[in-house]
Amino acid sequence: MEEISSRKNQNVRFMRELFSSSERRRESGMFAVEGDHLCGETAELDYKIELFLFTEKARGKYPRTVEKACKKAEKSLVITEEISEYISDTKAPQGLFAAVEKRAAEIPENARKIVVLDGVQDPGNVGTIIRTAEALGIEGAVFTGKCADAFSPKTLRASMGSALRMPLGYADEQNLRDKLAGFSIFAAMLDESAKKLGEIDFPEKTAVVIGSEGSGVSPEIAALCDEKVYIPIKKAESLNAAAAAAIILWELSKN
Repeated sequence: MEEISSRKNQNVRFMRELFSSSERRRESGMFAVEGDHLCGETAELDYKIELFLFTEKARGKYPRTVEKACKKAEKSLVITEEISEYISDTKAPQGLFAAVEKRAAEIPENARKIVVLDGVQDPGNVGTIIRTAEALGIEGAVFTGKCADAFSPKTLRASMGSALRMPLGYADEQNLRDKLAGFSIFAAMLDESAKKLGEIDFPEKTAVVIGSEGSGVSPEIAALCDEKVYIPIKKAESLNAAAAAAIILWELSKN
């Protein structure tokens, strides 16, 4: 198999665009992953791999992942180390890249615990929240407001693959209530009417809203919530979104 060495190659350009452009991901209905872990995950899960690019060095170092991905991919091509560095979104690329078709993974009808991300803009926070949610048995995540792209490279890396497995939904203030019909919705926010975490018995079907890093839960979404909950803090002024989510979801998981 001849190595691709040109940056102008259409497959190389397409893969690089998927990593760098949320608009390209949106219009193509695809996203890109790189590295042994995430390429291996997509090869094993129910995803369609349209394109798989790998270096000869990666083939020698990660033979099982390369074999699995090549079998599943519509097209597999060898690239040079230079092209690997050109495509990569990381400082030390492993030489494995997959262009993957997005799939519908709506929240299960029997779900009982949901996290809602309202305008969480940092992809590291979004990925960490999804990873924490999966670890604690939360059954889905709903995005509302201007959240970071769940399929951006940084989000996927921060989630360590959880974003590939976690059912994801999307809503706005007009249809969030319909999306979460039957759920009691708690907004994580400082408010005079908020209840102290640890003194709440969460209902069987509960959704917790985590707000944006700068301004918290938006007024529009807060108005849709049944209750507000706050984390008692002794000294620090506040917690970041991912840390706050971890604490609240831990309490929710105990119910």
